[in-house]
Amino acid sequence: MIDILPSPSHVGAYRFSGTLDGADYDRCIADIEGRLRLHERIGLYCDMTGFTGLTPEALAKDLRYAFGKIGQYHRFARGAIVTDKRWLADISEFSGRFFPNTEIRSFEPDEHDAALAWASAVEPLAE
Repeated sequence: MIDILPSPSHVGAYRFSGTLDGADYDRCIADIEGRLRLHERIGLYCDMTGFTGLTPEALAKDLRYAFGKIGQYHRFARGAIVTDKRWLADISEFSGRFFPNTEIRSFEPDEHDAALAWASAVEPLAE
């Protein structure tokens, strides 16, 4: 399941819990794309503390979206990952090495306010 959290228009803020399915993924991407229509660069805040996995359909949609955004990754300025799972924090920070214009940082569950503030510290350049 995905909850879209209140946030500034230049920050996509999401809470992921349980197993994400294709419909969850569609809602998340629609929200992200709406923010990208408003701003040249956005930040992302993802609370993954309740996340347990994703369906094959959601994984396929994730890969299609990621490949479709090649050449536009610079539009994602920051990604704050809140998690209590060390392996997820490690994977998130490692993947950030492949996106030189995107800062990715993990946060502990009790740091959610700091994570949202960090993700929001992006110059929301209008298109």
